[in-house]
Amino acid sequence: VKEFKIKNITSARLFLPIVSLILVLIINMIKTPNFFYITIQNGVFYGYIIDVINRASELVILAVGMTLVVASSGGTDISVGAVCALAGAVACFILAGGEVSTDVYRAPYIAAFIAAVVVGLLCGSFNAFLVAKMNIQPMVATLILFTAGRGMAQLVTNGQITYIRVESFKMLGNSIHGIPLPTPVFVALAVVLITFIILKKTALGLYIETVGINNKAARLVGLNPVYIQFIAYAFCGLLAGLAGMIVSSRV
Repeated sequence: VKEFKIKNITSARLFLPIVSLILVLIINMIKTPNFFYITIQNGVFYGYIIDVINRASELVILAVGMTLVVASSGGTDISVGAVCALAGAVACFILAGGEVSTDVYRAPYIAAFIAAVVVGLLCGSFNAFLVAKMNIQPMVATLILFTAGRGMAQLVTNGQITYIRVESFKMLGNSIHGIPLPTPVFVALAVVLITFIILKKTALGLYIETVGINNKAARLVGLNPVYIQFIAYAFCGLLAGLAGMIVSSRV
């Protein structure tokens, strides 16, 4: 019975990732004895581990979208970093009213936020068209925006760094007064939770897995692989736009 339990634990999907994480944390603790040391300044947590989870939050958001892409097409979207840059550039351009620097919003924050998310959604839809409809290998298809995305961001900002010197703009990428943990942590948790609910409480998760395992069989049972893959890539682009807002806010 004991051997059976051990085998069940070691064969679990999360066993190796969790063991790897524990090893990394142990190594960090050995190299940096105060790695887990956390201080509180002005009601906000500070420390190495806080920096890690803060900076990793946008990667978690991107990983959620990438999971759907990999599951539905068996390929990866290598353009997410460039899409982040483009979405952030568009948002800053709108908030600054096309200027290099501004001390006040030249447009409503919500308008810039929606624009960033829409830009990400459009980029994801473009990738989806190439992969799902044109049957181009995912890495090759997303190489287009991987190459052109940052150049497009440079065109949006005229090659200049855009400064949004408004205190509230920093909140999404840093922290909100009175809340000890960084804001991106809550955003990442919300994205994971919402995606989990959608995949587990609707048929979408099963459809994505089915299309990813066998595209032809999925079509024979009545599914539309193009539609399913389109949703996955578009959602990945949307999350890249959200991550771009967090990155631009932090920078």
